[in-house]
Amino acid sequence: MDLDVIPHARPQVSDAEIEAVVAALRAGRLAQGEEVAALERDVSAAFDGAYVVAVSSGTAALALSLRALELSHGAPVVIPSYTCNSLYAAVCAAGGEARCVDSGAHSACITRATVAEAAGPADAAIVPHTFGYLADVDGIKALGQPVIEDCAHAFGGTYADGARIGCKGDIAMVSFYATKMVPAGEGGLCITRRESWARRIRQLRDCDACELDPHAFNYKMSDIHAALARARLERLGRDVDERQRLAQAYDQAFAARSHRVRSGASQAVCYRYLVSPDGDPDAFMEAALGAAITCRRPVFRPLHESLGGRCPHTEQFHSSMISVPLYPGLTEGEVDRILTVLPNLCATR
Repeated sequence: MDLDVIPHARPQVSDAEIEAVVAALRAGRLAQGEEVAALERDVSAAFDGAYVVAVSSGTAALALSLRALELSHGAPVVIPSYTCNSLYAAVCAAGGEARCVDSGAHSACITRATVAEAAGPADAAIVPHTFGYLADVDGIKALGQPVIEDCAHAFGGTYADGARIGCKGDIAMVSFYATKMVPAGEGGLCITRRESWARRIRQLRDCDACELDPHAFNYKMSDIHAALARARLERLGRDVDERQRLAQAYDQAFAARSHRVRSGASQAVCYRYLVSPDGDPDAFMEAALGAAITCRRPVFRPLHESLGGRCPHTEQFHSSMISVPLYPGLTEGEVDRILTVLPNLCATR
């Protein structure tokens, strides 16, 4: 009997979430409006009254956060090399120049040491975090540049001291893309405690509601997406807990081939579960797909391979680590198949 393929990611949508979107549609709330304002209030309350601005995507949130800092044209912005292309796109959209930084020797994240080695006093901002692993924001901030926390993979998590992810940087950006922690299809947030930055982001997100500004654009989030995001926020804590439950089971099954186990790195939210097969990673992914399990490399290609520079730790991670499916929508049968098949493939390919 043919097995249904387990996708690498699969968003869940409950009846309550469908009803939230239907209610917005029935009320005629399609464009940016009351649902967006309510989403901003909900998140502001969770972040102790911080200013929150909803925008069209996580990429837009980062670009607007950088614009709010009033960086000069061509100013360097420090981003991980081991990340998605969207960070590069956001830096370019904001008029900056992306400067890639290596991961740590034992961490998928950039570290204070790798940032200090590559960054300089002219850098306009630093953007840490990746895959739910946490960079040392306090240490990186001590280097003197503004920090924009990339919470796309870690929203809903906390630091070891109990602080919410996103509250330690100067600005935090969130993505509501279909496979993120709050999957609303599209959308994003900027979170900051500086009113002037929030005001500037609001000005820039709607080019038809301000004086002519060459940097303003249509970065608005729709009420339909906001309604879904608000409904999804209600189960964010449960989703974080479920990811952690699954991660602990994966830790036992994959043991030393698990990046979490091998590195001991802090992962506030298990957004990506990374493993290192003994043999060829491409052969591992092909064999996994033969067992109807979709695995992928965490990123398309490290950014420094296109932009230049040396990031040896990133190169080592990219050549060896594969992301296996882990998300709340997995059935128990799918989890059993993953834990029965993939650890053995790690050891034989």
